Amino acid sequence: MRKRSKIIIFFLFISCTSAFASDEANKSLKELDSYIDQRDHYIQLRENRINILKQRIASINNDTERFEIYSSLFDEYKSYKYDSAFVYAQKSFATAQKLSDLNKVIEAKRQMAFCYLSSGLFKEASDIMKSIDIENAPTNIKRDYYVLLARLYYDMADYSFGEYFSQDYIKSGIQYCDSAITYLPIESSSVWSTVGLKRMQQRNFPAAIDAFQTLLRLPNIDDHTYAIATSSIGFMYSEMGDTEKAIYYLSQASIGDIKSATKEAVALQNLAGILYREGDVKRANSYIRIAMEDANFYNARHRKIQISAILPIIEKERMEMVERQRNDLIIFASIVSLLFFLLLAATVIIYKQVKRLRKARQTIQLQNKDLKSAYIKLYEANEIKDEYIVQSLYGKSEYIDRLENLYKIINRKIIARQYDDIRSYLKEDDLKKERENMYSSFDDTFLRLFPDFIEGYNHLFKPEDSIGLDTNKVLTPELRIFALIRLGIHESERIAKFLDYSVNTINTYKTKVKNKSIIPNEQFEQKIMEIKTVRTAPLQ
Repeated sequence: MRKRSKIIIFFLFISCTSAFASDEANKSLKELDSYIDQRDHYIQLRENRINILKQRIASINNDTERFEIYSSLFDEYKSYKYDSAFVYAQKSFATAQKLSDLNKVIEAKRQMAFCYLSSGLFKEASDIMKSIDIENAPTNIKRDYYVLLARLYYDMADYSFGEYFSQDYIKSGIQYCDSAITYLPIESSSVWSTVGLKRMQQRNFPAAIDAFQTLLRLPNIDDHTYAIATSSIGFMYSEMGDTEKAIYYLSQASIGDIKSATKEAVALQNLAGILYREGDVKRANSYIRIAMEDANFYNARHRKIQISAILPIIEKERMEMVERQRNDLIIFASIVSLLFFLLLAATVIIYKQVKRLRKARQTIQLQNKDLKSAYIKLYEANEIKDEYIVQSLYGKSEYIDRLENLYKIINRKIIARQYDDIRSYLKEDDLKKERENMYSSFDDTFLRLFPDFIEGYNHLFKPEDSIGLDTNKVLTPELRIFALIRLGIHESERIAKFLDYSVNTINTYKTKVKNKSIIPNEQFEQKIMEIKTVRTAPLQ
């Protein structure tokens, strides 16, 4: 159980360490991106230092001081721009010969050899180095000489990678490293840099990393030295398969190269290769292009060859990625377009449905309006019918009572043979009186149903042509005609029969009234029909 717990703790530790390393690598890449945006600033700082040195040359007449300034300009250009560095190396050499100073001649030759080495001209660099006699040179010159020779053989080994004689170059480089170490101060940055380089070439990566880490912990190391150390550590972690640490240290090395305005560097190139393998094609493409720009600016032939080998691969992958993104975008655009057309079609269908629904609603509203109008008319007709049925029942009852009484009297007179008395009961005045009673009953019932009829009727005429009722509220013949029309009796024959007039008389009355009205004749009866009863139909 205890053993299992230890295993779990171990894997948790490894997992946390991996997550931390990944987080550090991502932070370092973001930091590098921000420094890439500031490249021009650091380049300008180097240019300013160069311009100050160039301005000093014009005011110097002493060749010794001139040699020192030429050497300083060489130092500024040696990792910045090959052509200019070589120019000042040649000027240093010419000045050293003029001074007949052997040590300065060796230093100038070493400068030219460095330029050849940095630009990939390994044979030329080797020839110059072979021409140097350091037998009696001081320690510092011997030290720099052997360090440069070690780098020359290591670069030739890298350039001829895979060839059988590359191991010979590495062996020679290790020997020169040992020679350089004997002349280097103990615990100096140079000794740890050289020890780390030797161990790295011996493939003793853990020991080499320890040496470079010791170098990084030294106080006041410059950005260029920092970049060389972190670049070497990043390369070794890459070789050991620790990608996260390789990315971290190579990105830190690239930052150091930017801050020191170094154009002759491999950190960004190596970082691009790792990021490409990790699938970060966008960053890899950006970094390898910057590395190519730096190589072109410095004019390092072998760096350009190395970068040219990987640039097309990364660019091809980037183009394929762009093509995939373009295809995805086309598919997405097609889907969006299809959805847009579907939405458009749905909108058209919905619009048509809404239009139909609106039309149907209008039709329903019109029908509802007609239905309400019919309902009002039906309700009104029902009210009129109820009123006149009741009135008719009362009238019929009274008429039957009078008729029954008359029958009894006549029957008694016939039995008593009083025929002359029977004639006195059958007078024409009685029929006239009955008709007047019928008209009076009609007028009374109608005015109860339409109390505003007279007012509504008078609105159809000029004030001087308005009609009023007498004290007994008896309708005039004209009013009775249009009262019957309001009740729905429009036939002149039926009106004439009810009022005991001729049809011609009825038509004459109607024409006379319509001619006096302020309403067109053809609309007059419709206006009569619009006069409301005393009660309106309750609308639900």
